[in-house]
Amino acid sequence: MENLLDITRVILGDIPCIYVKPEFITEQRPTVIYYHGWESNKDNNLFLGKIIAFHGYNVILPDAIHHGERGKLEKYGVQELRRYFWEVILNTVKEYETLINAAEDRLGISRHRLAVMGSSMGGFISSGIFASNTEIKCHINMNGASAWQKAEMTFKTMDYEGKGMADEKQLEEIANYDPLSRKDDLYPRPILLLHGDADTSVPIDIQRYFYDEIKEVYKDNPERLKFVVEPKLNHYKTVRMMEETIAWLDKYL
Repeated sequence: MENLLDITRVILGDIPCIYVKPEFITEQRPTVIYYHGWESNKDNNLFLGKIIAFHGYNVILPDAIHHGERGKLEKYGVQELRRYFWEVILNTVKEYETLINAAEDRLGISRHRLAVMGSSMGGFISSGIFASNTEIKCHINMNGASAWQKAEMTFKTMDYEGKGMADEKQLEEIANYDPLSRKDDLYPRPILLLHGDADTSVPIDIQRYFYDEIKEVYKDNPERLKFVVEPKLNHYKTVRMMEETIAWLDKYL
């Protein structure tokens, strides 16, 4: 089965990526960019990328800063979260233009036949990129958060020192890039939210808040906004989430 996929390591701009391309399709294919979570990297998500590619999509898996080949941290504890979490997210959103320009030039993909998705921290990232780049066709967020200011408020209440994870400058940028602050730019592009209702890392209430806030924006096409809740699931991905992902891509990409 492996020879059905072409798997290559590429540098797009200065971003190390894995590119997975289905060889069994000859026409131009749409592309999915998948963003990994905190403490993870592109290589840890290659199997997920293969699943998506086996269904007929190009897949780009980038490393975020301070992860993988981009200065991996010695540890990823509470102090590292406070120092780097929002820096990683904001940097990855800002460098999207570099990534997509290089992907067009080097890989021949179309930025107009593109979905972004991510899990956990990668869900924060993909939602920010989706909100800021209106040519992207659809978005899938697994166990992440699309309401950034609400997320930081929640993290502050979860922090035993009550500090949260953003400094003053980052709070300004979070407000600016928060997908909720750009909710009118989201519609009518399709958004799929996948989350476990027992998530202790990124509480589901953040995504419920986002969903409730944008439902009205999608009232004329409610089928383009979907929130799938996995009962009794903590911060994990499931087969059902992947089934929902492929169905969403097949419908909207």
